[in-house]
Amino acid sequence: MIKRILLVEDDDLHRTMIAGALEKNGYTVCCAENGQEAIHAMQEETFIAALLDIRLPDVDGFELLTMLNDVQPECHAVMMTGESSIESAVRSMQEGAFDYLAKPFRTELLLMKLSRIFAWHELTEENRMLRSGTAHGMVGTSRALKHFLDSLKGAAESEASVMLLGETGTGKELAADFIHQNSFRNDGPLIKVNCGAIPESLLEVELFGCIKGAFTGADRARPGVLEQAHGGTLFLDEIGEIPSTMQVKLLRALQERQVTRIGGQQASPADFRLVAATHRDLEELRQSGQLRDDFFFRLSVIPLTVPPLRTRRTDIPLLISHFVERHAVRHRKEPIEFTPEALELLQSYNFPGNVRELESLVERLQVMLPGEQILPRHLPESIRQAVQPNGRTVQCFRTELPLREAVRDFENQFIQHVLGEEGGNRTNAAKRLGIARKTLWEKLADTVTKT
Repeated sequence: MIKRILLVEDDDLHRTMIAGALEKNGYTVCCAENGQEAIHAMQEETFIAALLDIRLPDVDGFELLTMLNDVQPECHAVMMTGESSIESAVRSMQEGAFDYLAKPFRTELLLMKLSRIFAWHELTEENRMLRSGTAHGMVGTSRALKHFLDSLKGAAESEASVMLLGETGTGKELAADFIHQNSFRNDGPLIKVNCGAIPESLLEVELFGCIKGAFTGADRARPGVLEQAHGGTLFLDEIGEIPSTMQVKLLRALQERQVTRIGGQQASPADFRLVAATHRDLEELRQSGQLRDDFFFRLSVIPLTVPPLRTRRTDIPLLISHFVERHAVRHRKEPIEFTPEALELLQSYNFPGNVRELESLVERLQVMLPGEQILPRHLPESIRQAVQPNGRTVQCFRTELPLREAVRDFENQFIQHVLGEEGGNRTNAAKRLGIARKTLWEKLADTVTKT
């Protein structure tokens, strides 16, 4: 996170001293010597904190505070004044300032107040992202996901290359987004390339670019993604699909931090952070020669495996809620609601297509059954068949009953469970129970009579 601060102070010496102290402590400072410069800065940049002098030559500091609250309501202001009066302090807090400083003040006091502001900002951002589920798109609270995200955050805070491993549909692209957003390069571009979706004949041009006339059809010069990612992050999905000769060129670009377009002579800067991904076995790719050893070691400085959905089943209800909200808004339809029986069925399913398969299912149900309660019978037959053989565990033993009555009691409860899973549909329930519909009616009527 870049610690960007707006400093508004009309005294040249005081402004220079404060800015120097802040920059020495890792803050990025935008200075303004009057209200007009401050207003212009507010409209051009976003700040986490603002140090506002109350007495300015052209605008009252409190007017500037009001404007800041309107333009950037999430920016925290600290008011500064040479008048150490209680009235000024009280008014500052009443009008929305985060804190107040009376001149002259010690640098340590200023740094302490800014530390509180940035700690509060980080906590607010974390809470907002947890509530919305959009911090990184990877929704859940399971131990497997938390462990992975902890490792991912540690990797993001370095410059090392990261290799994301995992099955198809687990969210490797979301993990790449997370790395970029939490890295020192988050102000730079994030360029994504699926190497497996581009024909080999076009992949080299996509990566390295070309000059005009480099080959037939090259009617204009174009930069490759390595150039476009300069200053940011390059995400190469399905890295195992890159041919060996191209791996050599890519390795050289990574080492030299520059790239030469096809047909060109002049090198262009290409200083980027590389994040690669594959669903295939890395060792198998090495053994088969599809991945060169030198390229492999350069990519796999930090290898991380994205957990499959079957190892984080407790996240499924949260993911479903997240996807329902997303697709209800997207398709402008009333949200669906999953019954406990349907959720239980989904949590028992292995999801070979992982999170991507779950999202596709939720979107389909949201489109086809808007506003409905989703019952087990609404789920695809493939899911019901995969889970149904094991069924649900129904514990209803009453040991004080004679055997014949205990069996009848179990049968009644079993029928009620199946009927509940089918949403009260007796035809479907009878089919699952393997009995005629008339027999089911009779058993239900017998149950009512006995109760």
